[in-house]
Amino acid sequence: MNREPAPEGGVEILDLVVLAASDVEAWLRSWRTEYLPGARERGMSLQRLWQSWTGPDTVAVRVLWSLRDDRAFYGSRSAANRDPRVPEFWARTDALALDRDRQVLQPVALGAAATEVPA
Repeated sequence: MNREPAPEGGVEILDLVVLAASDVEAWLRSWRTEYLPGARERGMSLQRLWQSWTGPDTVAVRVLWSLRDDRAFYGSRSAANRDPRVPEFWARTDALALDRDRQVLQPVALGAAATEVPA
């Protein structure tokens, strides 16, 4: 029986921030200088940064982070809770953002039954 490899156990975080198009560049500058350095210090590794138009004058910014495992995730979260710069940054973001969401994701092993294709 062939099986897919077990998940590595890593954690990925997908942040979504929807902004007015006119606010995107300023928000990204702020994110790069105020949030990114601290996130890296807390063990978050930046994987991807995307932006996409969601309307004629709105842009969604998506940020994909990774951490080595759930212990690293909870350690990072705890460190963020102790750092007053983190809630201050997100409060300023919330004053601008039209929408914001964070998803914390871990891979799931599918197993052999999930990969079978019906005839």
